[in-house]
Amino acid sequence: MNEMNKHHHAIIMAGGIGSRFWPLSRNQKPKQFIDILGTGKSLIQMTFDRLCLCVPQQNIWVVTNLDYFELVKDQLPLIESDRILCEPSRKNTAPCIAFAAAVLKDLDPESSMLIAPSDHLILNDLQFVKDIHEGFQFVESTQGLLTLGIQASRPDTGYGYIHFNNYENQSHDIFPVVAFVEKPNHNLALQYLESGNYLWNSGMFIWKTSSIISAMEEYTPAISALFSDFSMDQLELIYDQVESISIDFAVMEKSKNVYVKTVDFGWSDLGTWGSLYHLSKQDDRQNVIHSDKQLLYDVNQCIIHSNTDQLIVVQGLNDYIIINTADVLLICEKSNEQNIKQMVADAATHFGKNNFS
Repeated sequence: MNEMNKHHHAIIMAGGIGSRFWPLSRNQKPKQFIDILGTGKSLIQMTFDRLCLCVPQQNIWVVTNLDYFELVKDQLPLIESDRILCEPSRKNTAPCIAFAAAVLKDLDPESSMLIAPSDHLILNDLQFVKDIHEGFQFVESTQGLLTLGIQASRPDTGYGYIHFNNYENQSHDIFPVVAFVEKPNHNLALQYLESGNYLWNSGMFIWKTSSIISAMEEYTPAISALFSDFSMDQLELIYDQVESISIDFAVMEKSKNVYVKTVDFGWSDLGTWGSLYHLSKQDDRQNVIHSDKQLLYDVNQCIIHSNTDQLIVVQGLNDYIIINTADVLLICEKSNEQNIKQMVADAATHFGKNNFS
C-alpha cells in the first residue's frame, strides 16, 4: 500500500436522484443511499470505504443536495459535518466541482482532488487504488487535467466515450484526449470498439486544485467568478445565478491540457436496471431475482426486484423489468428502459411529485 499523501483529497458527488432506478430510487432517498446490490451497504458507503484506501479519511468530502445532509450523516458517520458540502439546488457537475475546489483552495493550497461519483460499482479495489495513486503522481508532475477511461468491452450505447491519441503517450497508459463523445448509436459504438482508441467515460477525474481553478477561470469565467472568494452564506444566491452545466462541457472539452488514463478495475456506473441485471447472478432461466417470495412460470431473462413482503407471481414474460415497492409496481420491457425517466415525469404529473418521484 502506498503511503497516503496529506494533500490528496477525494470528493464524492452525491447529489443526483437516480431516476433511471425508479421506483426504488426516489427524490427522498436516491439510489446512492440504497443497498441495490444486496451487500448490506449502500453505494455511497461502498464508495467511501474504497476511497479510504486512497486518501486520508479526513480528506474525504461529500458534495450533495441540502436535502440529503442527514442521509449522508447517517450513512457515513465517520465524516465530519464540515466535510459535507451542501448545494441548495442541482446545477450539474461544474458548479459542484467549483464549489469543492473553492473550499479546498483555502484549506489546502497544495491539494490535489479525486472526483468520484457516489453510485458507481468497482470490483477490483486494489487496482483502483493503484490507478488513483498513479493518477495523482501524473497531475502533480504535469499540472494536467486527468480523466479515467474504462477499457470498453462491448459496443455500449449507454455511455459517453473518450477519443484519445494513442500515438502520443505520456506513459504506457496515459494519453492526450482528442474529444469527448456523446452516447453513440450501436453502429458507431461498434466502430469505436474496433478502432481501439475510444474508452468509456467514467465521470472520474484527478487534478491539482489549482489546475482546475485555473482552467475554470479560462473556460468558464462566469462560474469561476461566482465561487471566487465566496462565503457559505452566499451559497443560495450563487446557485440561483450559476449555470447548470457538466464539467465535461464547461472545461474538459475545451482545454488543451486534458489526458485520459486507461483503467480496468471492474467498473460499472450502475446507471440502469439493465446494467444491474448484467452484473448480477442469474438463475437457470437467466433471471435476476431480488425478492423474498416469488412464483415464476415460463419467465426468462427478467430482473425482479421487490422491497416488500408481497408474493410476486409472474407468468410468460421474457426480457422484462419488474420492480415492486410499497406504492409502485413497474413492469417494463428491458429494451424500453430508457423511457423510465419519462414514466417518472408522467407519474409525478398525474399523481403528485411528492408521492411518485
